[in-house]
Amino acid sequence: MSGFSALLGALGGHETATRFEVRFGESAEEAARHIREAGAIRVLVLWSFYSPDAAALAEELKQIRALADGPNVTHLAGGVHATAEPVQTLDAGWDMAAIGEGESTLLSLVDAKGDPAGITGLAYRDAAGKLIRTGKAKQRPLDDFPGFALKWDRFNALEITRGCVYACP
Repeated sequence: MSGFSALLGALGGHETATRFEVRFGESAEEAARHIREAGAIRVLVLWSFYSPDAAALAEELKQIRALADGPNVTHLAGGVHATAEPVQTLDAGWDMAAIGEGESTLLSLVDAKGDPAGITGLAYRDAAGKLIRTGKAKQRPLDDFPGFALKWDRFNALEITRGCVYACP
């Protein structure tokens, strides 16, 4: 949940012309219900996970897609696994993988209404199935964003450093 707290902290203070609503799905059924309730509105479903959880969450993704899916729904994976294994993440069923720090990438996606064109920090497949990597995410200092989201009552331990100490991408 720490990834979500940081992302929501960034999103909560972001000024954008894009109208958006944040909902939380605590189960596959609840996430699917939120997707169905959106109707034809663009839906960006955020996932963040470590490699040991990747297989189980890929099964949950399949379950959600079976219950609610459509061309207006984009599942975006982030976190350690998506960063280290973006192709495997896409092959497991996610539409996009956020690579590296996700705050700037998420804010850019919200501004672009979910269109990944021109946004750095992503891997995805185009309509022909070709792998697209958009380069390194824009990195900003941790102090640019709160590590919590007062707006959505989401808190976590404060991070004083981020990323891999071994300079992983």
